[in-house]
Amino acid sequence: MNATVAAEGRKEPGAARAGKRARKSESVYQDLKRQILTGEMTSESPITEQALAQDYGCSQSTIREALMSLQEYGLVVRRGYQGTFVTDPSLTEAKLMLKLRLDIEATGAAEAVKLINRSQLDELYELDRQFEESRARKDVFGCAEIDRALHLRLFRIAQMPVLEPMLLRTFMILQQVMLSKPRPETSWSRPNVTPHTEIFDALAAQDTDTSLRALRSHILSSAVLLAPHFYGTDITQLQGQVETPPAQSAGFTGR
Repeated sequence: MNATVAAEGRKEPGAARAGKRARKSESVYQDLKRQILTGEMTSESPITEQALAQDYGCSQSTIREALMSLQEYGLVVRRGYQGTFVTDPSLTEAKLMLKLRLDIEATGAAEAVKLINRSQLDELYELDRQFEESRARKDVFGCAEIDRALHLRLFRIAQMPVLEPMLLRTFMILQQVMLSKPRPETSWSRPNVTPHTEIFDALAAQDTDTSLRALRSHILSSAVLLAPHFYGTDITQLQGQVETPPAQSAGFTGR
């Protein structure tokens, strides 16, 4: 199972754009995405098509395709003649993105309870198994790819395709917020995060309330574990903040 394809709805390399350039563009896109999500490439890193073409041994048009994909998901912004820059989400943007993700995914989970079948549950449990294997290897990017695939697979069960691109973009930017800073070793061995399986078990039991509580707890506990510099360390406080419209940075723990 290709976690990236499942998470982003992208076709296999070369399927949409035939030939070697399409495969190379996909490869460059994946590598640049990895660097951005893991913090290797930041808003301070210069991005020019010419330099990247030299680094990757390809044409500038190939690089341009990769950068356009990154822009689609909000990871870079292209500013005309100034060049391309990695985005740097503000505190308010990070809070709004978390609120948006909670709202969209909770709505999807409530619908998924009515529609999910055994085969779909098995797929979700299998993705979680792959996620735990990546976590055991301390593979930050591997965890990110599988986690995104897992949550998108769950949301697709709700059959709400209009909202899926919004969720995907939100998810990608939140991963940038949460993964770009080094994480403490204890977060690998003793992660204080509500596991995916609690969500799936509640879905299997067709228990909407428990499914939603587990989902919200999973998202919020991940936020405080991986991005306390944005979201603080108090889950209860964070929940109150993201559930109070409009989202404002005043009084909010973080930079």
